[in-house]
Amino acid sequence: MIQHAGPELTWLRPQLRQAVAVWPSVPARAAAEVWAALWRVAQLAPARERNAQAAHPAVTAAVALIEVRLGRPLTVPDIASAAGFSHNHLTRLFRAATGEAVVGYIRTRRMERSRHFLQATTLSAPAVAASVGIPDLQVFNKACRRTRGASPRGIRAARPASPHSPDQ
Repeated sequence: MIQHAGPELTWLRPQLRQAVAVWPSVPARAAAEVWAALWRVAQLAPARERNAQAAHPAVTAAVALIEVRLGRPLTVPDIASAAGFSHNHLTRLFRAATGEAVVGYIRTRRMERSRHFLQATTLSAPAVAASVGIPDLQVFNKACRRTRGASPRGIRAARPASPHSPDQ
């Protein structure tokens, strides 16, 4: 399938370049970057539908920045600064547009991406945790249990059956 990335291309290009750059030295990180880019591409259509509700440009910029930097430390002041707004103003705009706080959105996206990585890849739990910006494995385990009701191993075991699996 071919799909135009639109404004997301400005974020996808550096992410894929980063994957290529780290491939020789850290192949697991490169694989995580590629999966993150593929996840982002898979989310393009729903993101456009959400953006069709005429979200404020600061919110759109903040969401794009969060998606690109999800695997790195993120703070609301840094996101607000990059979006060109004050911390308080971005917080108000973000809650009005999404119904949740910036920090809650980041947490939700990290856990969604980690579930995807656990179920769709063979990356180890520490590699998944690091790729979604949670370098502490204990914190990652607690977050999985709190948000998904299962450990990373349990989430991986609950992966949906593939339509191509031999037992179907």
